[in-house]
Amino acid sequence: MVKYLINEEYDVEEAGAAKAFGRGERREDYADPWRETGNAVLIGLPGSGRAELARLLAERTDKPVVAPTDARSAAEALRGRGAIIVLDDRLVDDPEVRPLIHGAGKVFYLMADTRLLSGRVAERDGLEGNEAAEDLWRRLSARLAEVEPIFYGVLHFILQGAQSPEELVDDALEKISY
Repeated sequence: MVKYLINEEYDVEEAGAAKAFGRGERREDYADPWRETGNAVLIGLPGSGRAELARLLAERTDKPVVAPTDARSAAEALRGRGAIIVLDDRLVDDPEVRPLIHGAGKVFYLMADTRLLSGRVAERDGLEGNEAAEDLWRRLSARLAEVEPIFYGVLHFILQGAQSPEELVDDALEKISY
């Protein structure tokens, strides 16, 4: 049985032209950073579950978790090998760190709604009251508007941060082992 995927005919300027895929346009392009470094890099806003997912990945891969606190240690971690690297959003935004991220390993963006994230952060930090939660939500929403384009520029994969890290770990491991 033959199955056709394209059911419409189109006129094209050059009938013999071919599309050449550039780096990052094919799935196999994502395998190289992992093979070369053995790193997995987790990025996202506070409350997205990066630290817990890193802990679960470390348990399953026997790799250490590295959570740099400044640009210098982030650059060192990203140049290293064989680690689960957790990057704070301010480090992803750092002009010295940003160019190193994409090639440092497989990069996972834990994407989630800022209402959900602000609820998680408020609970974690013991913030009480609607006004505090609303302020946190506004700050996270503003921050997301600033850094999400950067996240998209460095990521290889998006994980749904609305899910628990326990629900995400198998998906991440599948992508790491590609």
